Amino acid sequence: MKGTVVHHEHRIGFLVIRDDKGEFALAELLGNYDVEMGDIVSGNLHTNGKETLFNQTQNEAMEVSVKGYGLSEQDAISMLLRTH
Repeated sequence: MKGTVVHHEHRIGFLVIRDDKGEFALAELLGNYDVEMGDIVSGNLHTNGKETLFNQTQNEAMEVSVKGYGLSEQDAISMLLRTH
């Protein structure tokens, strides 16, 4: 599944990704990756836990931990705010 990075919280290493169904996923980066808003990523965005996503824009594989999926944008932002 493909998605677009719509928010990158650099301070704590979290991404909000909008998938091609219009749903949102919250993922924690498990490494130091070059990710920007608007980057296109692909991989399993519909499962919690450790996953490898591929950043097609940066041509880089990324290890992430998916914390939530199938979310509204507001729910994804709320989850992000609770991680602080």
